[in-house]
Amino acid sequence: MSQSLTENHKQQKKCTVSDKERAFYKKNGYLIIRNVLSENECDEYISEAHRVSKGTLQEPNIYRKSDKFLEMLRDQRIMDYADSLLEWRMIPIGDIFFFAKSTDDGQEEGSSPHQDNYFQKAEWGAFVACGVYLDKANSDNGSLIVYPGTHWLGDAKCDPVPNFQYGKSGEVLKANPIGNNCEIPPGYEEYQIDMNRGDIIIFHGHLIHKAPKNRSKTSEYRHVNYLKLIKNGKGFWPGWSERRVLVERLDFNEKFKIV
Repeated sequence: MSQSLTENHKQQKKCTVSDKERAFYKKNGYLIIRNVLSENECDEYISEAHRVSKGTLQEPNIYRKSDKFLEMLRDQRIMDYADSLLEWRMIPIGDIFFFAKSTDDGQEEGSSPHQDNYFQKAEWGAFVACGVYLDKANSDNGSLIVYPGTHWLGDAKCDPVPNFQYGKSGEVLKANPIGNNCEIPPGYEEYQIDMNRGDIIIFHGHLIHKAPKNRSKTSEYRHVNYLKLIKNGKGFWPGWSERRVLVERLDFNEKFKIV
């Protein structure tokens, strides 16, 4: 008889970060962890995303449409890494899947500099995002660009714009770069990350970052799912459209401790 996900996670070795990695995160506001998902897992998630989406640009809360992505949102390896990094029990509150298709039709335009906590409105340090990369990502197909250390600024000055331009019937006419055009103070340099399939990046809710449009001639997509995690016991704004909620972890009934 096959074992349940809850039973399986108990047999897994805890995934932890080192003191050096934690110090890097505290200084820079992000940490890349390599080889968390296997190639086969990446293939399965990509196939499931296209099955669910039916051609959409992005899928907020894809976990609500797919039990497969609910598995990702509750993946014990990712939860362990986040717990270890933040030294706090982290709770999933949602996700958003990006296809980042390479096109010139104006439907997907990447993102402008922004802080994710602008939308979550949690206290400083309580919210993080976790990008789960299902494809290789680099400068060719528009990988994430971060501004190390900007999380220490707190709420940055910004000039928000609507994400989409709509027609009279509510149809999407054009996608604007997602984000809110945060001002980057002098002294902060941008750094474009390189990600392999199965890598994850955990970044502070106040870290300023952006993602260029995928203009690659060889990479049709840049599939990535961003998980949203909040420190246990901390508040956040659910949002009128996404309606973020606390999602029960696989190890919800176990006593929590930092390993």
